[in-house]
Amino acid sequence: MFRSLPAGLLAYLLLLLDFPYAHQLDIRGSRQHSHPVDHLRRGGPISLSNLADISYHADILLGGQHFQVLVDTGSSDLWVAGSVQQSSDTALNASVFYAIGKVEGPIRTAHLQLGDDRVENQAFIQVSPSLRNREGTGILGLGPSSGSFILSQLSGPTGAPPLDRLFIQDATAPDYFTILLGRHGDPTSFFSGTITIGSVLPDYTDILSSPKLPISLVSDGNSHNQHFQVELDPDGIIGPDGKPISLGPHIANKDDGKATVVMDCGFTLPQIPQDAAEAIYSRFKDSVFTTVEGLGGVWVVPCATEVNVTFVFGGQRYPMHPLDMTLPPEIFNLRNVTNSRGVPVCIGSFQPFTFDRGHKATYDLVLGMAFMRNVYTLFDYADFVLGANTTNENKGPYIQMYSITNMSQAHLDFVKVRLGGIDTTGDQKLLDGPRKKGDSKNPAIYYVIAVIVVIVLMVIAMIYIPWKKRNRRSLGEGGKVVQ
Repeated sequence: MFRSLPAGLLAYLLLLLDFPYAHQLDIRGSRQHSHPVDHLRRGGPISLSNLADISYHADILLGGQHFQVLVDTGSSDLWVAGSVQQSSDTALNASVFYAIGKVEGPIRTAHLQLGDDRVENQAFIQVSPSLRNREGTGILGLGPSSGSFILSQLSGPTGAPPLDRLFIQDATAPDYFTILLGRHGDPTSFFSGTITIGSVLPDYTDILSSPKLPISLVSDGNSHNQHFQVELDPDGIIGPDGKPISLGPHIANKDDGKATVVMDCGFTLPQIPQDAAEAIYSRFKDSVFTTVEGLGGVWVVPCATEVNVTFVFGGQRYPMHPLDMTLPPEIFNLRNVTNSRGVPVCIGSFQPFTFDRGHKATYDLVLGMAFMRNVYTLFDYADFVLGANTTNENKGPYIQMYSITNMSQAHLDFVKVRLGGIDTTGDQKLLDGPRKKGDSKNPAIYYVIAVIVVIVLMVIAMIYIPWKKRNRRSLGEGGKVVQ
């Protein structure tokens, strides 16, 4: 999640806040037991727990104590809520600022156990527990160290984020990590999520042959806003009608005309331009743009509507599972949500931006969990690693993605989960052209307006015609008034 992005806090808030639209569920998939490809000395895969598709967490040991931390490729620091008894004080403090709040506390060091990997004297922020930051929870940032608040206060390897420390202490092993996110309620896939460090899962070794998508680097003066961001292919979003969706002229990188996409597993709802969201959702019958407290502006569509979208990176197509294109409102603790016709609706998971990216935005989309459930993703740090040799032009950081969504099976999954096994998707018809969010009202309102206009005109006529008869005048010759 971005430190300056309010929507990036959504998954974290839904887990930790005493929030009117969230409740805690302990959901763990029966993950298939597998071992990473045995070509390095690091530990095995790290299992993730899936909180109803709104956040993913890893269990860590810090100073010998257990913490459940949100895994987040959009931030860089480790912080936990609660006192770590077996830790050392650095006499320094750090604050991580967010648009709707911040966390702050002393920078301390303690032994970190992450899966089978161990880091001695890992720097972290110790946050006082509160209603927002419940004891025993926290965030594990996996992003580039240039965005680390701890490192800005405690320089050198001692202040480096956990992954940097792991890569530094074993320089002979690959400096990448991979993420596989599970889908809650998926009838055919029964895993909750996995992270590997320096290895890939054996069932997904083909990812090593996938296109290497170079990380788009921000300017040196803006390095604190560096994220895992890559370029989307031209016409790289294929809409429900099978045609490319235009992102408009206002993209961040105007030089090559390609949109820049941030891969951020800390975002529950991917953030995309308003026009793109309209092109995806507005053409379905009974779709409505509305504001949901705690989520912001979203498109809602009938839950029985199958929405199909594909993204294109490096010439490869990555289709989205229709169960990820809309989310049941119950996961946000919203009950019995219907539109004005009484039809049950789901939340369009690809959300129009809920924050201002600023005048000089460095990205155009943020593809979060709903996207990342459809790909197995490898993040290669390369010269992002603190102290790495940046003169090696062949070691630039990159991302690789391997599609894990089979559209035929995904359709069957949707029919089983949303339609009770009866396929009615053949009756779906797309409306002509995208509708703007201001045009998303129930069409019945236009009939009401028309009726009101007719009534007003009739009243005016009833008043005006008798008045006209009483006051009729005509002009005779010479312009004289003749009664």
